[in-house]
Amino acid sequence: MTTLWRTVLSALQDPDAPGREETIACGAAALACKRTDEASVEDVLEIGLYEFGVVIEPHTAKAALAAHRVTAPEQER
Repeated sequence: MTTLWRTVLSALQDPDAPGREETIACGAAALACKRTDEASVEDVLEIGLYEFGVVIEPHTAKAALAAHRVTAPEQER
């Protein structure tokens, strides 16, 4: 999990970072899922905007949320 946050912080510092929006969306999805089991795309979008200061496209938020739900149970093992 530490790697995710290092990557998110790097993306936040570099507006030209490759995959920046996807990386930040992954961080927002991780936060949303940590806060509630019923995390939604709207939650990811709000975290991106209000906590990271980045506008995330809805399709990117949806993909990040889906990916997090698949990989999160594996990381807990």
